[in-house]
Amino acid sequence: MPRLSARAKSRLYSNLEKYARSGMGMEKACSSLLEQPRLNQAENEVYLAMLGGLRQGESIGAAIGGASDVATPLEIEIVSAAEQGGMLEEGFSHLAEYFRRMDLTRGRVIKGLIYPLILLHVAVPLCTLVVAVMQKGSATWTGDDTGSPFRSAFSEMGLAMMSAYLLIAIFIVVTLILHRSARRNGAVDAVLRRIPMIGRARRAVAMERFSQVFEIFLLAGKKMSDCLAGAGRASGSGLVYEASLNGEKIVAGGDLLASALYAAPSAFPDDFVRGIGSAEEAGALDKELAEWSRFYAGEARDSMEQLGNWTPKLFYWCILIVVAWMIVRAAISYQELLINLINFEL
Repeated sequence: MPRLSARAKSRLYSNLEKYARSGMGMEKACSSLLEQPRLNQAENEVYLAMLGGLRQGESIGAAIGGASDVATPLEIEIVSAAEQGGMLEEGFSHLAEYFRRMDLTRGRVIKGLIYPLILLHVAVPLCTLVVAVMQKGSATWTGDDTGSPFRSAFSEMGLAMMSAYLLIAIFIVVTLILHRSARRNGAVDAVLRRIPMIGRARRAVAMERFSQVFEIFLLAGKKMSDCLAGAGRASGSGLVYEASLNGEKIVAGGDLLASALYAAPSAFPDDFVRGIGSAEEAGALDKELAEWSRFYAGEARDSMEQLGNWTPKLFYWCILIVVAWMIVRAAISYQELLINLINFEL
């Protein structure tokens, strides 16, 4: 099944949010969306999978899960939580906004990477070619090598570019693996949170989801322990998830929600926990959660914008370091060539 881009997912959940807010059933909404012109293949298959699941009596979250190649487990959890809480439109709205921010961040990164990638494809081959030609030329003058310098130069240039591509591919794969593992693994999540900019963005998005889903469950009349566990599952953060499971037992034992949150200082910020504790005693927990959801939504937006601006710059400086090292190599090779030429003439 074709995958959807972040922009397409934002559009998909935005469309579903409109129908959910209007009170129209999801089965009818999917049928209506399937009749729209210019629907791409991936969107068409998502709506068909949802429609098929709903007609078989599945929940909306399970129906979206039927499009498993498109919808991630995190998306399914958020939709399921919003559905159980009776606020489906809020879940769709959150996902639409999240993927919209993701698309904007990705667009900034790609736009900013254009010049560094051009530099990579020009400077690295050129410097490699110069170094190889000089080294082969020096060997030829001293009589150590009689082969063609250009053949070896182009071979080394190709090897350098393949190494660069391999390193980039490894970085992308490792990043994706860590990102997915961090959804349930607190140790991995803790490591990622220590990375500048990335950690701030992950923490803000996780707390936004936690606050929003907790509020949805709370307004639906769920037990406090169920609210905590459900919000932790939907947060997408391993630290918050593990803390929520432990906190569920604390709350189920009769303690206050604030006590469960205070027990996990690495997952929940102090300001957040103090605010929740005061609101719990004052009976205004739903309003407090709504305010924190808005606060973390703004922080997530700002941090993702900052991440989109700085990622290309960091990549650019890494390439500059590599290019500088290759220029130094070229200078050393040139020096060796001159010395060999002088010695040969003498």
